[in-house]
Amino acid sequence: MGSILVLAGKEFRGYFQSWVAYLFVAIFFVACFSLFFFVEKFLGVERAEVRGLFAWLPLTLALLVPGLTMRQWAREREMGSIETLLTLPATPGQLVLGKFLGCLGLVAVALVFTLGFPITAEILGDLDWGPVIGGYAAAMLLGAAYVAIGLFVSSWFADQFIALVAAGAICVALAVLSSDMVLAWAEGHGLLRDTLAFFGFWKRFDSIERGVLDFRDVGFYLSVTALFLALNAFRLRLMRWS
Repeated sequence: MGSILVLAGKEFRGYFQSWVAYLFVAIFFVACFSLFFFVEKFLGVERAEVRGLFAWLPLTLALLVPGLTMRQWAREREMGSIETLLTLPATPGQLVLGKFLGCLGLVAVALVFTLGFPITAEILGDLDWGPVIGGYAAAMLLGAAYVAIGLFVSSWFADQFIALVAAGAICVALAVLSSDMVLAWAEGHGLLRDTLAFFGFWKRFDSIERGVLDFRDVGFYLSVTALFLALNAFRLRLMRWS
């Protein structure tokens, strides 16, 4: 566990030693601010709630998280340092978990910067903090799934831009599968609609964000995260053997 935390700390600090962390947090905050105050029109709603903050997170994180993960394995391969990394006294699983926790830590930092929105709602009215806590928990689960997917995709490419586009396409597709628009399109096709709702991230996120803690939804996100982390570790083993 110690080596995993050391690797995670190294990856986390590495983000702040470049422009990546600051750009990610800034873009994420501006996107959330714009969606919360202008698209969802928080100030025009005559009740203290922050559902507008979480309403677009499945798509926002799907677009931004691949920008963090693209530099991980793809950059290592691009710079030729992947061979050195694979010779370290650490298992592929430890390497993957170290990068995963480093990326997820930055997602958590970005979410912390949005705490001003529920605090503002609390000042203006009597805010129910249950859905807020549920929303942040769901955001971390969602972010973990996106990070795991992005890392796995990054391990297949030596070009960061291609890793970004590929991971972004997969994450966005998984996000919109169960969006209201897609489910409305699939209305009348029972099996198709149920399949989209099952595999799509958006509907499950919406359930947790409302404060309905369904362990099937939590288990789904954790399973997706674990699956792609395991696939990433297996991919590293193949690279080590080749």
